[in-house]
Amino acid sequence: MILVRRVVLLFAASALMPVAGAGAADYEPPIFVEQAEEYVPVEVGSGWYLRGDIGYIFDNSYDDTQLAVTAIDEFAPFDPIRILSFEEDDTPVFGSVGFGYHFNDFLRADVNLGLLPREKFSTGGRIDGIDASASAENTYWTGIANGYIDLGTYAGLTPYVGAGVGVLYSKIELDARLGDLSASYSDRDYNFLYTLNAGASYQVAKNVSVDVGYQYLSSPDAPFVKIGDDGAEYGKGLDYHQVRVGLRYDLW
Repeated sequence: MILVRRVVLLFAASALMPVAGAGAADYEPPIFVEQAEEYVPVEVGSGWYLRGDIGYIFDNSYDDTQLAVTAIDEFAPFDPIRILSFEEDDTPVFGSVGFGYHFNDFLRADVNLGLLPREKFSTGGRIDGIDASASAENTYWTGIANGYIDLGTYAGLTPYVGAGVGVLYSKIELDARLGDLSASYSDRDYNFLYTLNAGASYQVAKNVSVDVGYQYLSSPDAPFVKIGDDGAEYGKGLDYHQVRVGLRYDLW
């Protein structure tokens, strides 16, 4: 009886072996796919902005100038000269372009390159019956780094205050003539400058703001030639009071 039972179990095991083998052959282990990190595009230019400005300088140093006698010892060996005519060209409009960066909602800075108004004048007269003339021209370029504090936004306006430092490049040329004699003076120089700023901006479109402000610009050692109440003058030290209107375009 025991022998018969063992034979039955043996046959049963033999019959089940192909089924188990087939099940093992059909089994596929699970495939674990590592989930990729979500792609986040890099915001190129986030925080940066471009700006352009035009402005007006309040400077009437040539208006209502009365000239009778002038000393020009700095440039030529004749003195005095009786002025018979005087012309000046002093356009008070200037322009600048630059770029900047928003560090946060309250602090930003920008770098600007600008051309200040060119000043030109010419005079004509006589010295002891001999015709004499003189002409001069001042040209100034600026490179300025300004920092600003935005004081919050109220009814769409964002007031700000700021200050800056930079370099002023000056080119001064003066020519004088007495009869057949002539003398020339030329100077090109770089000098330190600083600015004080205040104003407000208003967003007129997405990423576009209008900026209206006041800027005081000073370069204590910058040279100049000009016509004043005492005649032709060579000196140092520039001070400009400017009203600026510009556009800012944010690159974010």
